[in-house]
Amino acid sequence: MRVVDGFVAGLRRRLLGISAEEIRYTFEDVRGEIRALRAELKEEIAAVRRDLDTLPSRQDRTKGPEIPVAEA
Repeated sequence: MRVVDGFVAGLRRRLLGISAEEIRYTFEDVRGEIRALRAELKEEIAAVRRDLDTLPSRQDRTKGPEIPVAEA
């Protein structure tokens, strides 16, 4: 069986240029990078929102949900 497994693995490597295990790890790496990037972007967006909320023009805004103009 080892001979057949080795032959199949070699054939896959020649056809694909990369083994199935390497492809799986590559996709896991990409998913990890996407997760890390999403976390960084969430942090940056939160920082921008905090900066915007500290502007003097934003200080007169009411806290909580906005009241629609038709009801005001």
